[in-house]
Amino acid sequence: MATFHEALKHKNRISPVLLKRAEVVAVGVGYMDPSKPGLGSGVIVYTQKKIVPSSMTSLKGVLAKAGSTVPIRFVSSGEFKRHDAAPKPRAVRIGGYQGKHRPIPGGVSLGKVDPDSTGTGGLIVTKNNQLYILSNNHVLVKNNSSATTIIVQPGPADDGQAPRETIGSLFDFTKLVPNGINFQDSALAKPTTNSLLNPRYMISGSGRLVTVPGHISTYPVGLQLMKSGRTSGFARGKIEANHADVRVSYGGTLGDLTFRNQLVIRGTRGPVSLPGDSGSVWLRSSDRFAAGLNFAGSDSGMISISNPIHVVMSRYGVRTAVPAARGTFKAGVVKRLAARGSHALVKPLSAGQGKRIRAVRATAK
Repeated sequence: MATFHEALKHKNRISPVLLKRAEVVAVGVGYMDPSKPGLGSGVIVYTQKKIVPSSMTSLKGVLAKAGSTVPIRFVSSGEFKRHDAAPKPRAVRIGGYQGKHRPIPGGVSLGKVDPDSTGTGGLIVTKNNQLYILSNNHVLVKNNSSATTIIVQPGPADDGQAPRETIGSLFDFTKLVPNGINFQDSALAKPTTNSLLNPRYMISGSGRLVTVPGHISTYPVGLQLMKSGRTSGFARGKIEANHADVRVSYGGTLGDLTFRNQLVIRGTRGPVSLPGDSGSVWLRSSDRFAAGLNFAGSDSGMISISNPIHVVMSRYGVRTAVPAARGTFKAGVVKRLAARGSHALVKPLSAGQGKRIRAVRATAK
């Protein structure tokens, strides 16, 4: 029976080799049998849906040559893709995950214009008494560049138009790195005024709102989560693998991008990541603390690929925005640092890894 430490060491050794193979789309660490955690951990290899027998034999041969007793579990997931939504003409409506909200909570449709893209405004965050909306680079940023973009709510796929539904502009983002290693797909939008944003999170199509008290910084396999997204609505999931290295299809000039140290979250009651859900934020079910930033998923929608939220929040120096007295707001808290030697949990990035992530300020056109 393998420990998480042993599985993580083996994953780090074999992942660079496996991700060069067309059959493999992700490599992470999880339980060898999710229904029987007592059997210990293993390396989880996510593969394309259709693999010819000779390719699978070759893949197993590579793993055998690695010479470890750590178990390997194969999951046929298909490729992972970014999950913004294509525009579809429709009349703008009030309320619901795809409707217009003023003020705007986390968990609803959001996007940019020219070129149009629609995702989810996942979370209302704050820094220095300013509110922002957290989402993804590929939802809010124009071609991975620092050019200012106009942000609308709802997004263009839900008939959000400028200037009618303009609520602000791109503020900060993390550049995506082709031919290199990525740790997050994130961006912040700044509203024209704080009063446009509601420091709460919507958890039902009827408009029910909750507060997000803060965010966590460790993410055990098996953690129960929930989130709201523009397309899938309210959904529940569970961390199936952490420390995952993932290849994600972005299309266009970016092509396939490699991400390290990600969360693989599987839906427990239906799809959790569909086109339009990019930018949605997972909350820990037990206390509503933010846990992960969704940016990609499987074609079936049953698997979400998410950035550990602490990696994102620390890069911009933001906290969750929490309602306070007399219509004001305050910064949320950071909860549960990993104990030393606890390899079952994803920890914050090392100083060296953190230096590889650079937040870019949007500039005027």
